[in-house]
Amino acid sequence: MSVLPGAALLAAYGGSDLTVGQNLTVGANGVLVLGCEPEAFICLNDPDQEVGTLITNDHIGGNLVATGSLAVLTHHDTVGHNVVLAGGGGGLNCDPQDALFGSPAYATFEDNAIGGNAVISGWQSCWLGFIRNTVTRNVNFTNNSTFDPDGNEVVTNTIGGNLNCSGNDPAPQVGDSGGTENTAARATGQCVGLVGG
Repeated sequence: MSVLPGAALLAAYGGSDLTVGQNLTVGANGVLVLGCEPEAFICLNDPDQEVGTLITNDHIGGNLVATGSLAVLTHHDTVGHNVVLAGGGGGLNCDPQDALFGSPAYATFEDNAIGGNAVISGWQSCWLGFIRNTVTRNVNFTNNSTFDPDGNEVVTNTIGGNLNCSGNDPAPQVGDSGGTENTAARATGQCVGLVGG
């Protein structure tokens, strides 16, 4: 399944889970909004838009690969293999985006189960987060820049392999998420201080 360049997939409606048997790709300047949950990202159809009551359980059987995309927002999803975010983000600004209903461009991965590696590299936008995910193998978080100094939040993840970070600006941080240190076999580079002992 593909989100074509410049297109958008908004799959954040409670009671409407999406299953993709193989890979899901997102093209250049594409927008993916996959999954929703209380508080972190309230479902678009939730009757309680303050706290939220609905939740999705979307499933991708293969890889999730976004290349040069404008925005990638995933919440409470299962990815069978790898997550790859390669470039994109619309540049170092927090300008409103029509494709995001006036929100600035950003990417976030929250509360997901990832069966392989997560590779997030070359993202440039307003903000980027990798929060409360469970990753079977490694997380490589490299060369990402955000306009918001609170960006590049990497926190409260459980990582079976290594957490490798380099070349990010700002350096990966807890930010204002209120989260805790990550758990990983080992941390390298900029993420050495973000893994508990």
